[in-house]
Amino acid sequence: MNLVNKDQLEILHSLRASVSVEKDAVSSELDQVKGSLKLAEDRAKAYREEVNKLLMEKIELQGEGINQREKMLEREREFGCVLLVLFTR
Repeated sequence: MNLVNKDQLEILHSLRASVSVEKDAVSSELDQVKGSLKLAEDRAKAYREEVNKLLMEKIELQGEGINQREKMLEREREFGCVLLVLFTR
């Protein structure tokens, strides 16, 4: 009976050792995945910030474009009024 228990203990120690090795490998892989995830999240945040910045610039430029068009229309109206005054004399 003592030999049977000894064999069982050796098998148990062997299993524990292999589980420990596998656990260490999985833990290492998990750390790598966590690092990759953090890097991807940081990149995504940077891209979102850049997109938001570009969208704000676009909105500002569109606003400036509208203001410039309004100024051009006002100048055309003024010029039209000046021409009307000149030709009606």
